[in-house]
Amino acid sequence: MPQYGPELRQKRLQHQLELQARQIERVLSQHDASARVVGGTVRPRAVQFDVQAGLVQGIERLKELKEELVRALGGAMVYFAPDNGRDNGCLNLEVAQSEAVPIPLLELLPLLQEVPPLTAVLGLAEDGRPVLLNFGEVEMTHILIAGDEAAGKTSLLRTLALSLAMHNRQSQLQLLVCQHAPGTATDLQPLSYLPHMLAGVSTTVGESVQLFAFLCSEMDYRREQKVRAPAIVVLVDEIVALLEKAETETAGNDLISNITRLLQRGAEAGIHLVLATARPTARALSGWLKAELPVRLVGKVADAASSQAATGVPDAQAEYLLGSGDFVAASPAGVLRFQAAYLSDYDLHLILEELHRQRPRVLLAQITSTRTSLPASETAVADQPFAFDGDEISLGGAPEREIFVRLEK
Repeated sequence: MPQYGPELRQKRLQHQLELQARQIERVLSQHDASARVVGGTVRPRAVQFDVQAGLVQGIERLKELKEELVRALGGAMVYFAPDNGRDNGCLNLEVAQSEAVPIPLLELLPLLQEVPPLTAVLGLAEDGRPVLLNFGEVEMTHILIAGDEAAGKTSLLRTLALSLAMHNRQSQLQLLVCQHAPGTATDLQPLSYLPHMLAGVSTTVGESVQLFAFLCSEMDYRREQKVRAPAIVVLVDEIVALLEKAETETAGNDLISNITRLLQRGAEAGIHLVLATARPTARALSGWLKAELPVRLVGKVADAASSQAATGVPDAQAEYLLGSGDFVAASPAGVLRFQAAYLSDYDLHLILEELHRQRPRVLLAQITSTRTSLPASETAVADQPFAFDGDEISLGGAPEREIFVRLEK
């Protein structure tokens, strides 16, 4: 698997700058602007790119493209200025760095002595110890992630998936992802490129219905054969939205029945569900919360009632969390506050490149298995090129021994 050592910071920064330069040149090329990036300088709060522009209009022509450059660079602010120290036609394009997030995942991982198999790295506790979630424990079943819109749920799902993929081979771990969050969010779409994905990210009710039907068939096969490997971790972003959409379709009851079966018996077959929602008090979840979702990762919620519904603990005080990755982990073992690790789009791109570079060659063979297979998703993109946006930040200091979110027997 990829190695993430002390030299990673320089590698991350170099990777980000190369992608940003390509994104800038792609926008210029699309508008027939005769310009290219010829150099750059990294500053504390911005990256300055030197753009050689063979334009009569010069800087005024490039300013017309500012909005498109902002979109291409993931919303980062862009500023233009003439470079008086160079020949005519050379401009400075400054890309403001986003505010530093507390814990970048790729700078947390090298500080860990060892990550056990099937273990996700969630972030850092208040005392500086890493918080880990081990899907390989016998007692580990399924997980609820809850919180308001800006709590950081989708970001935590992405961190969980990537930290698992970086430390486990496909023979140990497989992933499935459903994204049904309102709006046009695409934060989980890049996960389709992970070699561990059994199918592309599901975004429609029909795809999700097929996915959970497949999982039930797989669970029955594994229980019959008494096998649990490889582990299958299923991430669902906004489970309540999925259930409400399914209510209007004929397959809604089948979906609820299949999810219930998986929550009740799936962990025995090595299948684990991670269900995220912004509405922990929704009626659709009430039957599952107490018995089937013993581990809760809860970000900022609206009030004390939502906090108790999400955590199952009367005084967890999730309504006082700060948002943006500030979480509490609640389980029968207790309540722990932690800051979720963050994975920028540029870091995600770097990880995907590393994973595909080290991926074994695919061997073709005749299909002999009679087991039910998952239908190919229309959104599958595992063999397509990829490019994402993001930012670059730093983290210092070594943590103490890691903390596991455990279940007591």
